[in-house]
Amino acid sequence: MADDATATIQATILPDEIAKTISATTTVTPADTGDKWYYKLTSVSNSSTDLIAGHFLDYTAIDDDTAPTAITTSDKVKFLYIKNVDGNSRSIYVTFDAGTATSSLAQAVTIGPNEAFTARLPNCTVAGIHAISSASTAEVIVAALIDDVA
Repeated sequence: MADDATATIQATILPDEIAKTISATTTVTPADTGDKWYYKLTSVSNSSTDLIAGHFLDYTAIDDDTAPTAITTSDKVKFLYIKNVDGNSRSIYVTFDAGTATSSLAQAVTIGPNEAFTARLPNCTVAGIHAISSASTAEVIVAALIDDVA
């Protein structure tokens, strides 16, 4: 469908002598009209904070007087894509348990320069996803399919 998200990953792993290339594809489809898309070029600072904030995309027909729908901290993130586009070699660290994101956190995901991360999340709220940069501010693209529970 036109509203689906499809992520394809290809990884070459193991030493050169026995290297193996593995690929996989994930497709996520909005379940109903409560599932909405979010997209934003985001500045991640060196202080842990929510990764997602703002408004949903208006990708369905609405009238010109309708304000965008705000995202709330209780909305559930079903699919998440993060691409680190920072030009200054900064990494970001992301956590999904509403804790403080740090570079030393065992449960954090590291996304380095020009790297991307995708995940299907079964029960994570917007308030649960926090991020921090390795230094100063890093620029990332964040796209998500979010269940608007409000």
